Amino acid sequence: MRAGLISLVIVVGLLDGCPIPARSERPVMKQRMSPAMVEVVDDLDRVRRTLLRPFRRIGETARLRQRWKLFAGASRHRWRMRIEARTGPTAEWQLVYRVLDDEHDLLAGPIEYRRTRGAWNPHSTQGPRAGYPTFVRWVAGEVLAREPSFMEVRVVHERIEIGPRGGYVGTGQMLHGLSVRRAK
Repeated sequence: MRAGLISLVIVVGLLDGCPIPARSERPVMKQRMSPAMVEVVDDLDRVRRTLLRPFRRIGETARLRQRWKLFAGASRHRWRMRIEARTGPTAEWQLVYRVLDDEHDLLAGPIEYRRTRGAWNPHSTQGPRAGYPTFVRWVAGEVLAREPSFMEVRVVHERIEIGPRGGYVGTGQMLHGLSVRRAK
C-alpha cells in the first residue's frame, strides 16, 4: 500500500510539473508554433488537467505547486547599467561605461566578472540588490582615482526590452540612479 501511495504521489507530481505552457502564455505559443502543435499541446493539457482533477483540492489546500519550466527564458524587461561621470555640478554627464559597449568600457573587466555582476544586476521586479550601494561606492572610487578631473560619478540602469528574436530596444527610462561625489 505504501509503495502504491508513493508511486501515486510521484505520478501526480510529474503530471503537475509537466512543462506545458500556462493559459496566459498560449497567445505567444500560437505565434511560435504550428497549428497542429498548438492542438497537441492543448490536448495534452486537457488530459493532464482531467487526470489531476481528483487531486486538485489537496493541492489547493496544501498550496502544493509543481509548475516549472525546464528551459524558462529570462524576462523581456531587463536593465542595462551605465556609469557616467562629470567634472562639476553643472557639467554634462559623460558616459564612461555601458554594458556591452566597446566605446565606453572603463572598468569593464571587473564589472562584468560573473561574481561582481550579482552586486549590480537588479532583480527583475524587486529593484537593486542589497549590495548595490556598496558597488556604486566602489565603482565611483575607482573612476575618480583613474580620472582626477571627474568630481562626481553616477550609476544608473536603463530599462530595455528584449526583442522576440533577440536584440533589444532602449526605453529611455532610467532607474536605480546613485551618485558619489569626490571628497573635498
